[in-house]
Amino acid sequence: MIVSERQAKWQFSIQKVGIAWGFCMIVSSFNRIAIADLGLPAMLMSFVIGIYTLFGPLQPVIGRITDAFPIFGYRRMPYLLLGTLIGGCAFPFFPGILQEIVDGSTVAYFKCLAAFSAFGLCIAMQANTFLDLLNDVTTAEMRSRVTTTTWTWQALAMAGWAWVFGMAMPQFSFEAMQSLYNWSPVVMVGLTFLGVWKLETPLNEEQLQALKNKPPKPVSLTQPIKESLSIITYSPSAAFFFMFIIFSLLSVFLQDILQEVWAKDLFAMSAGESTIFQSMYNGLNTVGMAICGIFVGVLAKKRMQKSGSKNERTLPEALAKKILGYGTALVAITFICLAVAAYAKDLRAFYVFYVLSAVSLGLFIFPAISYMVDMTVKGQESKYLGLWSLAQVIGLFLSFTISGTVYQTFIQSGLLEPNVAFAFIFVLQAMMAILCYLSIRPVSIAGLHNEARGAVRGDENEVMGVR
Repeated sequence: MIVSERQAKWQFSIQKVGIAWGFCMIVSSFNRIAIADLGLPAMLMSFVIGIYTLFGPLQPVIGRITDAFPIFGYRRMPYLLLGTLIGGCAFPFFPGILQEIVDGSTVAYFKCLAAFSAFGLCIAMQANTFLDLLNDVTTAEMRSRVTTTTWTWQALAMAGWAWVFGMAMPQFSFEAMQSLYNWSPVVMVGLTFLGVWKLETPLNEEQLQALKNKPPKPVSLTQPIKESLSIITYSPSAAFFFMFIIFSLLSVFLQDILQEVWAKDLFAMSAGESTIFQSMYNGLNTVGMAICGIFVGVLAKKRMQKSGSKNERTLPEALAKKILGYGTALVAITFICLAVAAYAKDLRAFYVFYVLSAVSLGLFIFPAISYMVDMTVKGQESKYLGLWSLAQVIGLFLSFTISGTVYQTFIQSGLLEPNVAFAFIFVLQAMMAILCYLSIRPVSIAGLHNEARGAVRGDENEVMGVR
């Protein structure tokens, strides 16, 4: 059943607002409490936090399971609710687990790992199922608009939840943490339920019987990954773009779990005050993307009026690279300025440059997302999107573990003063942004397609030679 665009935007956005609670809880509350307030080893905690990103490769497997095994006739809704319930129910356990770690329990670290694994499973079940449901109930014409709206709301929700967390827990205590975290399953499952209610039509008896008569094919976890990675062996463009995604995520998220930490270390902010950085970061990223989207839309409209064609690309490749170049320069400059402000412990200057860096990153992210949509080959979309998803998993995991390692190596060890170490992290982010742009320069969509055709011809010649 196809729903109206208005209903699709409303309900899918509600789902994203629900899952944003979990993301924000990790990067604006748990990270600050574990690393800054409790002084736990940052390297170890960043690894534990980042473990949820490694569940990404399960997404296509879960997608096949939802197709083959409907629950009460529904293929998407029960899995979305189940995944959210698993992830949401992990959070009330975190305060007790952290208390056990502080008391010296080694086993508690494994409990923490299990809780983050539950959240990772939640995200894996959410991601693919969300996109499948979106595909089921929307038309091709409205789909991109619905997707853009939902991701915008997720970013805004991250900013809003950070503000809520600051109000709910202005000062850290295990009691306040427990009270806040107990709301997680209620909020996450409640919003997801509103987001899926009456959105999906159950399969009829005939469709259910057809599924029973057609046994599902064996689901392999490693085969799709191997097929996606094989692209790198024959396509230099894909290899460069793979690195582009990793570097872009490092440039955006290298600071993510340290935002509230530097608020305490550099500026002596309380737990409630430190959430301001997460609110600013996500809100202003969205503003930057909106500015870029409006600019690109106006140019596209002018091109269509000039050419008289309605088939003009919204963001041509040459323009995307030009915007990325300008975005890279702005991001690198603002990160260097942030490094100077962090070194000087100048909160006023830090706020100014933080605002500029967040907006600049929005300009940087918009063309990067556009590129990712276009960098596929017809008939092989799943292989290429699988490769880009794998790059995202690696980039996100590295962004957590590298920042935690730097913090423990230089700050918790006492090797460097916090202002010097945080300045180094911002310089590192500037370098990642530059590497990101350098890795996209040799890439072209036409080159990617030519390399794919060359690989196909090579396979055909090999087969003919064997015969």
